[in-house]
Amino acid sequence: MWRLIFLALVSLIPALGWAWFFREQDAYEKEPLRLILLCFALGMLAVLPAILLEDPFRISMDQGSVKIRLLLAFLVVGLGEEGLKLLAAYIAVYRREDFSEIVDGMVYSMAAALGFAAVENLLYTITFGIQIAPARALISSLAHGAFSGLAGYHLGLAKFRSKNPTYQVFVGLFSAAFLHGLYNSLLTFELVSTAGIMVFLTAIYWLVFQRFKRALALSPYHNRRSD
Repeated sequence: MWRLIFLALVSLIPALGWAWFFREQDAYEKEPLRLILLCFALGMLAVLPAILLEDPFRISMDQGSVKIRLLLAFLVVGLGEEGLKLLAAYIAVYRREDFSEIVDGMVYSMAAALGFAAVENLLYTITFGIQIAPARALISSLAHGAFSGLAGYHLGLAKFRSKNPTYQVFVGLFSAAFLHGLYNSLLTFELVSTAGIMVFLTAIYWLVFQRFKRALALSPYHNRRSD
């Protein structure tokens, strides 16, 4: 029991820390902690349907041909997990008044992603041991956050800047799913080293922070601060 509690804390605390960090990137109006936690909690719950979705393909993911494993990485894991994380954020906050600017889509989506990552990390540490926890907290959690951050940017555009919100949602979803599938493929087939994965994530986070800057520039509070 104490081991499980310890592993849960090791998985939850870094993910919550990252969720707080990304909340702080909203320079104008910080999102309520209760909604950040709601997104985080729904992201945690999204792990269950993700497991149910992926379980029938588990053998093929491990033992299938290269072509099959690639397809599953993009279409089942990437699209499935990114869709569920984005759905968690949508259910939690999309129609709330607190979702008041484009950047909020990023903040809330990343919170949901980090909740998802916390549970996933817990399951991995239970299976493979505490020694993998630092890498999971740093690499895997940030990967989930990055993909969902890009999707969340388009969720914000869908709500505030688009005549075709469905199109924006799908652009964000499929962009995140593609990057997630690519990330999983790089790991699965050991195409790059750990350093290569860090370079990949650094490039993705450059995109994420460019989206943060663009979203903040489009914020209604930006003009008020400039006056």
